Amino acid sequence: MSLFSNLLNLHSGNKPLEDFFTEIVAYFLSLNNGILIDWLKHHSIISDDNYSSIKISTQQEHKGLESHTEDSRLDIVVELSTGLNTDVIFIESKIGSTEIPGQLKKYADILSKLPNIR
Repeated sequence: MSLFSNLLNLHSGNKPLEDFFTEIVAYFLSLNNGILIDWLKHHSIISDDNYSSIKISTQQEHKGLESHTEDSRLDIVVELSTGLNTDVIFIESKIGSTEIPGQLKKYADILSKLPNIR
């Protein structure tokens, strides 16, 4: 059995597989910024790699906007800063679950309202 399976089995009751996966991926990316940048460039999400600061957070809560009926919890938020500009990327995990109708549109709305980002 793998280390990750063993760790997951330590959790009693309902197994939070999606949250567990999210935390593992975020931790891996935080230790391997080069892989993160290469992955984002490969998928044409970013074109630059001159970032002076990379911040990765998980399970970030956002208050619902006026057009939203509820608050949001973002699985992974990546903030890439050059010192002058900041790129923000949301990564949504879907392990054992499906997209909530309108979920990605809601996340796009949140991104568009964040101050001082590209």
